[in-house]
Amino acid sequence: MATSTTATSAVPQAPPAPPTLRLRHVKRASNNGPKLSPLQLCKPLPATVDALDLSRVSPTQTLASLRFLVLSHLSDLERHLSELESPDLEAWKAKGEIKIEEAMTWAKTALDMLNGIRADVRSQLPDVHFSDLASVEIDVRSHLPELPHLLDMAEVRSHFPEISYLPDMPDMRTHLPDFSDMCVKLEDVRNRFQEIDSRKLLGYVPTLSMHLQNLHSHLSSTEAGFSKMLGLPSLAPSSLLHEVLDALSSSEVMQEIAALRTEAEEQSQALIKETACEVARAVEHSLEGMRLIKYHHLPEPWKNNPYVTQGYRFIPIERWPLLIKSVFTLHNETLNIHTHLIPLILFLVNIISIIRNPTHIDAPEVLFMSFACVCLLGSTVWHTMSGCAHHNSMEFCARVDYVGIGWLISASVATTVYYGYQCHPKVGHAFEVLCFMMGLLGNVLPFMTWFNQNEYRFYRIGFFLTLAFSGLAPLFGMSILHSPQEMSEFITPLFPSFSSYLIGLAFYAFHWPERHLPGNVRASLDSFGGSSHAIWHCFIVLAVLQHKQGMQSMKDGFQCLVEYTSS
Repeated sequence: MATSTTATSAVPQAPPAPPTLRLRHVKRASNNGPKLSPLQLCKPLPATVDALDLSRVSPTQTLASLRFLVLSHLSDLERHLSELESPDLEAWKAKGEIKIEEAMTWAKTALDMLNGIRADVRSQLPDVHFSDLASVEIDVRSHLPELPHLLDMAEVRSHFPEISYLPDMPDMRTHLPDFSDMCVKLEDVRNRFQEIDSRKLLGYVPTLSMHLQNLHSHLSSTEAGFSKMLGLPSLAPSSLLHEVLDALSSSEVMQEIAALRTEAEEQSQALIKETACEVARAVEHSLEGMRLIKYHHLPEPWKNNPYVTQGYRFIPIERWPLLIKSVFTLHNETLNIHTHLIPLILFLVNIISIIRNPTHIDAPEVLFMSFACVCLLGSTVWHTMSGCAHHNSMEFCARVDYVGIGWLISASVATTVYYGYQCHPKVGHAFEVLCFMMGLLGNVLPFMTWFNQNEYRFYRIGFFLTLAFSGLAPLFGMSILHSPQEMSEFITPLFPSFSSYLIGLAFYAFHWPERHLPGNVRASLDSFGGSSHAIWHCFIVLAVLQHKQGMQSMKDGFQCLVEYTSS
């Protein structure tokens, strides 16, 4: 639609006459056929939005038209702004009538804004404007009014009298492709058009208007001076584009979207106020952190295990000394804290003793135990801060706990790779990089908003299982480079560690045994934290020790052949 671009860039002038195309007759033995009238290729855009009759078209079609208008207008602006790089600027600079640096800065800023708007429009507004297949013919005929209605082959032949008789239909079918599944494909196209969310797209219109307004505010700041001296045309948007934006902004659909946004904002504010009230009530129930409260007193973000019904701390962040003191008091996190705090201290002492004796340092063992300490430290901090009444602080510590778990799993796999690929160091280095990347992934996902939500609990479990099972790839490589039997013998010392991880994870995932205990027994366990989580902690510590013990058996690795040592 070449003429539509002209209409958008020069509105004050009358639209140019539409281009026409006359059919040329090929010279044949006979040329007595009827002459065809000129065929109009494209209708120019109307001068006002009233002629578009936006009420009769679908929102998707209107948005596609808006997309075309905006992109055409931006193309015009880009073309005019590029003229600032013309050699004529040297003459203006010599005359001292314009500062070339100022002009170039002005144009560069405008082009940056323009490119940003163009990228947003291309990603936000649809590039299709047919709400259904029936509108295709209507749209084509609206732009090609002289296109004849071809009802049958006889009428087709009347327009092409010089063509020899066509072959019989069976013969013609042999030269045509198979269209048997065309209806299915057209129906798929129709469904794709209908899947476009017009309401979501219309919600972008106010943002687009604001961006265009900012762009033209920048252009108008010095446009008069630069345009006049450089001989550029006006850079103002066309009146048609303004009217389309105004019509969309004042449409009923936009009013509904605005109402929905207002309602969503009100609901969000109400939810924030409700959560704040719940926090205030929970702090009041806890006597500013001095008393333990029950599960139903907790605000929603603090609720994790419905089978642990009491023994909860809820301490304001301003009273952080109480949080530290709570490490040494009884509540439903006491065992969760100490089942990792005590092993953390013992592991650190062990690492320090190894480092102090340089002649017996085993680097893989030190690194593995260091990552185990990172995991235990993160867990200790999280379970201490889980009783904090400040949501952001509490949630941040929960995510730090997940990071520690991810690094422990990656370090466990890395030790297997280190000892298992001593005969093939290059392959081993590749798998070690994979372990490091999986550890980095364990640093990223925990800080996504959804990751710590209770409804995604099994997704978290699945993620950590995926990290663990990433160790299957190195084992598969070992079975190829050596043999399945040798690989099995090599990895057997780690089976106790794997079993401990999985058994502990089963306790955690199914909330056993607290979900099956009577209320009085459950209340007794809640007083010091005797829940499935503490059991899981014990199995994690056991698995770390078993893995460390298994590393002693894996140090010898595989029996390397001479030709393998250089690979």
